[in-house]
Amino acid sequence: MDLTGLGSVADFATSIVERFFPPKMTDAEKAQAQIQLQDMLQRREDNLIDAQKSIMVSEMRQGDSFTKRARPCMVYAGLGFIFLVHVAFPIIVFFTGKPMPDLSLPGEFWWAWTGVCGVWVIGRSAEKRGSANKFFSMITGNKS
Repeated sequence: MDLTGLGSVADFATSIVERFFPPKMTDAEKAQAQIQLQDMLQRREDNLIDAQKSIMVSEMRQGDSFTKRARPCMVYAGLGFIFLVHVAFPIIVFFTGKPMPDLSLPGEFWWAWTGVCGVWVIGRSAEKRGSANKFFSMITGNKS
């Protein structure tokens, strides 16, 4: 198992050299091309990891402490309501032997909660891939 990721970079570089470079190349030329590709791919991976790290660090240093927790708060509150209505209350009713009251979350809850979750997940995914503009900053609450 390759935990460092270096093996996958080397394997990828080898497959590119074998597939796309001309068969007339000598083994030494192929080895040199493979080393150059490995270096380029490793720099790309390092840049990607550094970008992800800088996003996480900037999120943690953000001055507005509620904004960085507001969207997750909505997600977790919704999960809490779903747990209460569909798990906790039915278990309590089962053990008390009383009849189950007619409990259900309204359609408006489901529309609002899935909308918040969907927009937040899409915005965070785009931000983590490096998309930075006013739209995604507005979704995630980060100041560009």
